[in-house]
Amino acid sequence: METNGSLPSLDQLRHRQTELVTALSVETSTSSLAALSTELESILEQIQQHGSQRM
Repeated sequence: METNGSLPSLDQLRHRQTELVTALSVETSTSSLAALSTELESILEQIQQHGSQRM
């Protein structure tokens, strides 16, 4: 995900989340599933951090 050296925006994170969910839905390779799942967990944590910063 390209962020130009800054933290990704919430829109960028949500877009990447959508891409990962789509990829997970069709992937069959165990190693690829693991990598996609790990990245998705990271993205979800970042989205949650964005949410907690707004409060």
